[in-house]
Amino acid sequence: MKPGTFLRIHRWIALAFAPLLLIQALTGTMILFREPLAQTLDPGAMTRQSSHDMQPAPLSQLLEAAGARFPTMRVTRLFMPSGPDAAAFAQLTGAQGEVRYASIDPGNARVLASGPIWRFPIEAALQIHYRLLGDWLGIAIVTLNGLALFLIGVSGVKHWWPGRGRIVASLKVRRNLPSRIKLRLYHRSAGAIASILILFSAATGVLLAAADLPLGPAPASAAPARAVTLSSSQVENAISLLHTRLPEARMRDIRFGPDGTLAINLLAPEAGPRAVDVVRVDATAPSLGKVLKSRDNPALWLTVLPLHAGDSFGLPGRLLLMAEALALIFLCISGPLQWWRARSSRPGAKK
Repeated sequence: MKPGTFLRIHRWIALAFAPLLLIQALTGTMILFREPLAQTLDPGAMTRQSSHDMQPAPLSQLLEAAGARFPTMRVTRLFMPSGPDAAAFAQLTGAQGEVRYASIDPGNARVLASGPIWRFPIEAALQIHYRLLGDWLGIAIVTLNGLALFLIGVSGVKHWWPGRGRIVASLKVRRNLPSRIKLRLYHRSAGAIASILILFSAATGVLLAAADLPLGPAPASAAPARAVTLSSSQVENAISLLHTRLPEARMRDIRFGPDGTLAINLLAPEAGPRAVDVVRVDATAPSLGKVLKSRDNPALWLTVLPLHAGDSFGLPGRLLLMAEALALIFLCISGPLQWWRARSSRPGAKK
């Protein structure tokens, strides 16, 4: 391979994807500590306001409160409070696919805040990071972005690699160098130091996104049926059945299907930091399906997401990923900047 090939690969892919990579790095930094950050930035919307001595409001009241705020929509997903000070969080969908959100006090079922995704900036950051606020096309772009980051990391390391005995020396930057050269060397050293984590994040991110891409032709779908509207008593009976059969179960979130079924994710911390057991409840009967334990669930995200988010390594893992994200932000800015400086300084360049 000709000298400079890896540098050219690195440079042109990086320039093409720098804006998207910068967005991914910024949103990734925000969601590393998603829940505490949301409560800090917007305590009125994301923090429980009622007394902790109050009994939790029935699930049906949380649904009714969200539905009353958006009467033409139905709740399609409800996240239960993640802690004693947290709010419940509902997603509602309209007949034309429009989506709105509401945070709800779990003690008195009062809506704390509601609106489009931009009303909840940390949730917006999560959806931007995962799918650019889109559907399968957004996920495809994120997948391509991850592949590009992996190629950038590999080509950058291959171009920089000084040999085993010269690694430490090659990372040093002398203070008496011109600022233009120092910027290039800081970019080189930051990329080399963060390369392992960058490649790790790129690989796990691609696995997460690609797993949700639709493969093959879309199945033929029948004409959409009118969604089943569950009464408060049907919802409460379904949840009561769940707690009767699984008294120790703790719900993380509930998906409300248009046919009256509830797909409930149950916390399973013994299997991992993001692990969930899944059970379906037919609220129209009600009847409880078989519990799919986390250890038997083939979904790739159960294994990969804790690695990508740093949860598998606790607080040190998340702090390390934050340092990587900050390094990537610096690289996304310093790389195009030094390219522009070099281009502007060429003979004949327009001033």
